[in-house]
Amino acid sequence: MTKKQHIESDAVRSDYALMQVTLTLAVESYVCDDHIAQMHESAIESVLDRFADSHLGDNIIVLHSDFTPLTLSKQAQS
Repeated sequence: MTKKQHIESDAVRSDYALMQVTLTLAVESYVCDDHIAQMHESAIESVLDRFADSHLGDNIIVLHSDFTPLTLSKQAQS
């Protein structure tokens, strides 16, 4: 690191370390066949509730969240 790079990085120093964390989660859900369309919404609520109830403290700030529903399918066997 050159002296100039060091000075520039000190100028934008923050009390927070920024990071992006990617998790792929399987969330157990108890929905009947009539409400299968709401399964992912229910799972998202469950995950957000767990984060809210956890002991992350006030020193972690979620700046962005993005939930992408995934589906599993059985592979056809020949």
